[in-house]
Order: sequence, then C-alpha cells, then structure tokens
Amino acid sequence: MEKSLSFKDILESSMLNLSSGAHLTFADVFTALTSTLICALIILWTYKNTYQGVLYQQSFGVTLVLAALVTTSVIMVISGNLVLSLGMVGALSIVRFRAAVKDPLDIVFIFWAISIGIANGVAYWKVSFTSTILLMIIMLMMKKAPTLSTPFLLVLKLKSADSISVLKLIKLNVKKVKLKNKTLKNGSAEVIYEVIGINENKLLSDLDAHKSVTDITLVAYGNNG
Repeated sequence: MEKSLSFKDILESSMLNLSSGAHLTFADVFTALTSTLICALIILWTYKNTYQGVLYQQSFGVTLVLAALVTTSVIMVISGNLVLSLGMVGALSIVRFRAAVKDPLDIVFIFWAISIGIANGVAYWKVSFTSTILLMIIMLMMKKAPTLSTPFLLVLKLKSADSISVLKLIKLNVKKVKLKNKTLKNGSAEVIYEVIGINENKLLSDLDAHKSVTDITLVAYGNNG
C-alpha cells in the first residue's frame, strides 16, 4: 500500500524541483505554445465574426492571443511545483487591472483564451482543441439567432397618425419589431421602432415608396459603443 504524501513532503519535493530545474524540453515548450497559438487564432477569428459592437478594436483581439500564450508559459513554469504556484499567486495578487470591459461577451472571450492557455500549459491537448472548436460553433450559431442580431432604431415621420399599414410593411422585412415611442402632432406622427434581423435595402426601399412616410432614419445601436 502506497504511503500518502504529507504537505511537508510535497513542499520538500517542490523545493527539490525548484533547485534542480524543470524537465521540459524545447520540443515540449514549442508544441504547447504552437497549440495555444492555433487555438488563440481560432478564438480571434470567432471574435471578429461574432462582434456586435460599433467599432472593432484590433488591440483587444491581439490581447486575446497574447493572453493565451502568456498563460501557457506561466502554467508550464509553475505546473507541479507548489513553491512557484504560491509565489505566482502572491505576485498576481498585487496586480490591478483598470481596463473597462464594455461588452459582457468580451469577458467570455478573455476567460476562453486563458482557459486554453491553462489546458495547453499542462498538455491537455484534447481539452483545448475540443473546447475551442465546440465554443466556436456555439458562438457562430448564436450569432445567427435573432436575439444576438444587431438591433436598429427605425425612426419614421408619417403624414397621418395611422401607422398600421407601415407596421405591416416593416414586419415583412424584419424578424422582430417593437414599438419604442410614438409622438402625434397636428395630424402627423413620429414613430420609433426597435427592429432586429432586418433586410436593410428592401426595408428602406419599401418604406420610401410608402405614401405616408416622409422621413426615414435607421440607427444601429447596442450596449457595445
């Protein structure tokens, strides 16, 4: 029956490994970093193709790739060594990140990149590649869902207060429409709709041809700007 290791034994073993150096070869390091780079580039491609904001920031995409690579490097250094692990926790505890994350989905991508870095750092290739491909497919599928499509504000000025025919026309060109505001003045009206999943060119063309519509404004908006 094997003897269980005490905390003292683990600590002494970690000190011995610390003094003797790591047993990683250049091939191990290269394989781990290359695997992380491949996964990180997939994450970056997914982020670009599912981005919902107004202005894409190239720096954030670079950050995702570098965060994954740095995490892999750190995990390879502290893997299996309690002393280095505790030291790393102490060092990171004094770090304060001040950058504001505007979109909650950005947090998901950050954790995704870090988790890939951790998995490849301990040579869990199956976990990193399988989770990367699966999450990429899920994100692309959710991108096509109406709930994640870019919302627009459609502002219309009408000659009459009757907007029923206009609303029917809008419904033919969008997946989802919701009345946000309606203002009546001297027999005319200004109506604001939130529309999702629009056929932009056809919608604007049909509204422009409608006899009651005098002015059309279409504004993209969201929580990312």
